[in-house]
Amino acid sequence: MKRVLFIDVRNATRSQIAEAWFNHLAAGWGQARSCGTMPASAIDPRAVQVMREVGLDLSGSPQGVNQQLLNESHLVALMGEDISPHAFSPTRIWNFDDCVGKPLEKVRVLRDEIRNRVRELIVEIRLEDLDSVSTLPQWQTLMELVSA
Repeated sequence: MKRVLFIDVRNATRSQIAEAWFNHLAAGWGQARSCGTMPASAIDPRAVQVMREVGLDLSGSPQGVNQQLLNESHLVALMGEDISPHAFSPTRIWNFDDCVGKPLEKVRVLRDEIRNRVRELIVEIRLEDLDSVSTLPQWQTLMELVSA
């Protein structure tokens, strides 16, 4: 099972959304976790609302980054350039704006942008997996994801 870690500053919006999308889209072969360098006390209610609109639940609470999470991850993605990459050796650095204080519509746009980036990441990971084992069911699943 592939394990992905999404790191954010507060672990209240961007990384929580990415974790939810990854776990939804990669169910059965991948698992994501998220954390923050300075975790908030709660998930941003606007993030909870926009994910509920697409049928995904953001229950839980922000957590801090720790060595165990880093060690257990095959891939580490930083959610914005506002996070220093030097401490984490990230596999990916994404540049999503932090939505603190922005209107709900901006959070919806962020949700959809993160979904698209997570979808691309999953396709990339699956293609790497197919290099080692090529079977028809895997290709069918990949094509369903790409066309979704």
